[in-house]
Amino acid sequence: MNTENNEYDVCIIGAGLAGGVLAAYLGTNGKRVAVIEKLLIEQDGITGELLQPGGVEKLTEMKLEHLLEGIDAQKVDGYGLFLNKERIQLHYPQNTEKVFQGRGFRYGKFISSIRNYIRSLDNVTFIEGTVTDFIEDKEHIYGLKYTDKKTGTENFIHAPLTVACDGAFSIFRQKLSNATNVINSYFLGLVLKNVNLPYPNHGHVILAEPSPVLAYPISNNECRMLIDFPGQEIPKKSPELIAYLKEKIAPQLPEEILPAYFDAIEEGKFKVMPSQLVPAQATLKKGAVLLGDSLNMRHPLTGGGMTVALTDIYCIGQKLLGIDLNNAKQLHNIIQEYYELHHTNNATVNILADALYGVVKDPQLKIACFEYLKKGEDYYKEPISLLSAVNRELTTLLKHFLSVAFFGVNDNIKFPTPNNVGKAYTMIKNALEILNPLMLNENPDMVTKGALKVTESALKVTNSVTKTATNFTGRVTENAQKFKDGALKITSRVLE
Repeated sequence: MNTENNEYDVCIIGAGLAGGVLAAYLGTNGKRVAVIEKLLIEQDGITGELLQPGGVEKLTEMKLEHLLEGIDAQKVDGYGLFLNKERIQLHYPQNTEKVFQGRGFRYGKFISSIRNYIRSLDNVTFIEGTVTDFIEDKEHIYGLKYTDKKTGTENFIHAPLTVACDGAFSIFRQKLSNATNVINSYFLGLVLKNVNLPYPNHGHVILAEPSPVLAYPISNNECRMLIDFPGQEIPKKSPELIAYLKEKIAPQLPEEILPAYFDAIEEGKFKVMPSQLVPAQATLKKGAVLLGDSLNMRHPLTGGGMTVALTDIYCIGQKLLGIDLNNAKQLHNIIQEYYELHHTNNATVNILADALYGVVKDPQLKIACFEYLKKGEDYYKEPISLLSAVNRELTTLLKHFLSVAFFGVNDNIKFPTPNNVGKAYTMIKNALEILNPLMLNENPDMVTKGALKVTESALKVTNSVTKTATNFTGRVTENAQKFKDGALKITSRVLE
């Protein structure tokens, strides 16, 4: 499509999931859209391959569920959870009216499906090129500059709204956000072929040491496996890594998948991606927004990233379709409302991802979580509804997160020895230290902020008291032991 003077309603940086689906939604509904993407070859990503039911629902609401067709996408009905040699099956929510399902697929095939569709739309112009900068003044962005890949020339696109969707390593985030990214771990990705999954059409979470392993179907004969490596060190292919995968990880995996796992190790096609935490801390600027991973990231453990992006696309897309984009005041109000609703709509998805990662890395909380969910559907029904993102109630998340911690505490205080009381306190402390900063990332109201600060102060006081009590108990115990040893010596001499 040729647009006179390069004037569009919306210009989008990046044609990945966020940019591509936004272009599809707006273009299908009559908006004139330009999309600039620097790399059009099919991408081979290792994350963004499990779409939770809440994300499938958003695609359906936008009438774009057909984008999942023709890519060998696999239905996902729930999760299998594994700890040591125990396993439990968790079904996604279902009722008399609806059965919720996720989808597993190859990331590159899904992105290619999106791109092929937007190329077919008369209202969308698809450009292969590299965006170099915004067209802007101090208060307003009016479009962008890009270098065309075919001609090498610099070109300009003007639009009332510019959307930066340039992904995890966004170069435009710093212009539109105060957020700093934190790398918590790295995922090593493998493809397991012709694997016999313990629970077909399910995601699998292995609560391994030192951190989790994920597996889920991505085609009719392939399974994606992601092995978490906590910390800042990137796992590199080496004899030491191969030994670690075979000797440390393999014994913790379900036996059914081991043949395919060892075959994948021998094939040696490893890919690595960082797991980043990027809170949504956008700065308001007229004429531009951040969307997708450019705005906000969370740990990939729960597969929530695509669902957050699709939720945001539907949210802002609906609002953009209802106004004249040349009305600068209306448009700016929509940008402001979109950023506020991002937290309202997605706080549970974001908090759950990093909170659950914190739980499964903590030896005590991990066991408590497994035992809690093992108690049956009455215990796992609401947590799995949160994981699937068909339930976004923050109070439900807080209730079950704290219930897991207190469930573990209860086990420790059945026999309230000083050691067990110390373990119980540590569990609560660790749970709150995981939860509090994640809550603060989601722009809570003043009452919630105040409550979190009070909790933080209480933790510090309690920590100090507990240390004093533990030291005192330790000294009393030590002296008691000395007295006992002395008494035994005296008794022994008397008996002699």
